[in-house]
Amino acid sequence: MLDNGFDYQTVLAALDADEVESVADVNGEAPGLAVLLHQRYGCSIDVVSLDGSGAFVSLPQAKLAEYLSRLEQGGVDREAVRVVDQPNRLRQYDVLMSLQGFGAVHAPRKLKYVLDRALHPLSRAVFEIRKGSGSYPFLKSYGGCNTLKLPEDGCNGLAVLSVEPQEDAEPFEGWAQTAQALAGKEGFFDALEEHSFLFMPRGKTLVVTFDNLDIAMAKREDRRPWGYGFIESQGWSMLGVMANGWTWFRHPEVTRKFEALRDSGFFTQFSRVVFYGASMGGYAAAAYAAAAPGSIVFAISPQSTLDKTLVPWEMRYKKVWDRDFSGPFGDAAQASRAAGEVHIMFDPYVAPDAAHAARFTGANVRLWRCPLLGHRLGSSLQQMGILQEIARDAIAGGLTAHQFHRLLRKRHGFPRFQRELANLALDRGHPRLAQRVCDYILRQRDDRFFRRMKARL
Repeated sequence: MLDNGFDYQTVLAALDADEVESVADVNGEAPGLAVLLHQRYGCSIDVVSLDGSGAFVSLPQAKLAEYLSRLEQGGVDREAVRVVDQPNRLRQYDVLMSLQGFGAVHAPRKLKYVLDRALHPLSRAVFEIRKGSGSYPFLKSYGGCNTLKLPEDGCNGLAVLSVEPQEDAEPFEGWAQTAQALAGKEGFFDALEEHSFLFMPRGKTLVVTFDNLDIAMAKREDRRPWGYGFIESQGWSMLGVMANGWTWFRHPEVTRKFEALRDSGFFTQFSRVVFYGASMGGYAAAAYAAAAPGSIVFAISPQSTLDKTLVPWEMRYKKVWDRDFSGPFGDAAQASRAAGEVHIMFDPYVAPDAAHAARFTGANVRLWRCPLLGHRLGSSLQQMGILQEIARDAIAGGLTAHQFHRLLRKRHGFPRFQRELANLALDRGHPRLAQRVCDYILRQRDDRFFRRMKARL
């Protein structure tokens, strides 16, 4: 249980986090959750010390000593803990916790200075909320709240805030000139209201890519479409579809553009057409492949749709719930039936991703399971050094099950996979199996995470 009676396993599941590297515990009121996060992810922990007005102050020594003792009992190294009692020590965090504090005791708006500087577009924040505190209207400006327990008279509630970027539809002012230069005389660059299309001709294979969540928020002069470097190195033509925010490419301008490309015969000039993307971009790759019947789809951790009538269990990405997912390109699971091959890569232990993958039931679908590598699967495969080989063979039409599983065996030496395997054993009540994982890793290298886990076991 959490220190104030909330079920921390429910909180952990609601965080929906692949990786947690940094945690902020406002005034050290959530040592139980801090310990749990450290045990699971090996993250650092900052105690952000504030008074009721949100000003930085020194944490009382007695309270700090008690907090550090609780963390030490949970196996947290002292070096992993830092006290933030000045504004210049504040940094950005993957998870921020405010229990028995702002939202429950103090006005949540008093935390604005910290939130504006401590949260990034994929942060999660855990808030204890008093009824009538005004927390929900205030937090709405940062993203969507998943309420785990409703606040009632005399009993506080609990909510997890999923931070969503505040979109700015204006790209970097010099980007249009850069994009035109990339397109050259034979290509094109079309800047629309929320999206842009950049075509760079190189060969008879065309790869159409779509921005993922991270790159969609970029505003840099050196921005490139998702997958640019890899596709350029292969000598393939590229059509990069870029979004100026978390749009899921659900805007009539995108539909109109793909219909115009289809009707003009644009896709027929290529011997092979591939639609490629991850997460938000994976959804678009599978959905808009219908504009080029017979094409290949290579989608990493895609959503099939965010239409709540079709996927009521999908609680992520609330920012785009009001987008229209109807029409011929709306449901990617249906639209992708027009493709020649559909490759869906996903982690079966990420429940929403597995549920989306299960909706792709066409005869042209191949599901590639990548256990314990998370929703940010593309990043994991990239760090393992195998993403480009898998993508290259899928795009060229030569990816076999034998080759895929041979490459995926590299995950056995990947720290994230090793941590998740040990955690899964514990979650399923197999501590001896978790200890065997620890022993195996520690025979190969000295690893603080697994040393600590073995000591707890």
